[in-house]
Amino acid sequence: MNDVTLRQLEYLVAIARDESISRAAVRCHVSQAAISQALRELESSLGVQLAVRRTAKGVHLTPAGRTVANRARGVLQDVRQLVGDPATGPLTIGCFPSLAVQVVPEVAALLHDRFPEATLEVVEGPAAVLQDRMLRGQIDVCFLYEMQLQSEVTSVLLRERRFKVALAADHPLAAQSEVRLADLAGHPGALLDIEPASYLNEALLARFGVTPRFVYRSSDVATVRALVGRGLAWALLMTEVAASHDGRPLRFLPIVEDVGTNSLVAALPRGIGPAGLVEHVLRHCATVLPR
Repeated sequence: MNDVTLRQLEYLVAIARDESISRAAVRCHVSQAAISQALRELESSLGVQLAVRRTAKGVHLTPAGRTVANRARGVLQDVRQLVGDPATGPLTIGCFPSLAVQVVPEVAALLHDRFPEATLEVVEGPAAVLQDRMLRGQIDVCFLYEMQLQSEVTSVLLRERRFKVALAADHPLAAQSEVRLADLAGHPGALLDIEPASYLNEALLARFGVTPRFVYRSSDVATVRALVGRGLAWALLMTEVAASHDGRPLRFLPIVEDVGTNSLVAALPRGIGPAGLVEHVLRHCATVLPR
C-alpha cells in the first residue's frame, strides 16, 4: 500500500463536508485538480472506492468513504492536538432545536475565550437528519436526547434528564412537591409537538393508564412554556427554566412514578471517540450545562 498523507485525509474530509469538488477546493485553498488527484491517490492507496462522482449532483461518499472520512477527522484532530493546535479548522456541531439554546451559547463562548482561531458552524434539525449528516462527515458532533440515538452512533452522557411537570406558579397542582401522572388527567395540557417529545409524552402517559387532555400543541418549546406560564395548561418537559419568555414564573415538579431518563448526550460515529476540539467542547459542556 502506498503512503497515505494528512493532506489527502484533509481533502477527503472537505469533500465529505461539502459534497462538491469545487467547494472543497475553495475550502482548502487549492485547485479542483489537486482535490481530484488526492482523492484518486487515496483510493488507490486504500484499494477501495471512496466517492461517487456525478457531474450534475456533486460528489457523494460511498459507505467505505464515510467510514474513512469519519476516521480521518479524528486523525486530523489528534495531529492538531499533538502539535499543540487543537483549534485549527472549523467545528460543525449539530443540535436538536430544543437543545440549541443551552448548547450553542456555551460552545460559542468556549471557542471565543479559549480557541479564538476556531470557527463554529451550527446545524439545527431533526435528530435523524443530523446523525445522517454526521455519518456522512458533514457534522463533527451532535447534541441530542438519548432516545433519539441511532444504532450507527455512540454517545457521551452530558446531563441526566427526566421529564418533569411544568406548571404555572399559581396552578392548582403547583403547591405539591411532586405530581402523580393521574393528577394531570383532570387539567388541560400542552404538548410539545415534535419528535420524539410528542411520542414520548403520549407513550409515557399511556404506560401509566393516563388519558391526557391536550388542548394545545406546538412545535416551539417557548410557546409551550408561555401557555404554561399563563396557567392555561401543564406540560411534560425536561429542561427547567425559571420563567416563560414573557417573564411568568414556572415550576417544574418531579413525577412520582419512575418514568426513566432521556438524557442530554453528545453523539459521535460509532468507533470514533472525541478528540481535539470536540474533546474540549464535550468536557466543557459536561461541566457547565444546566442540570
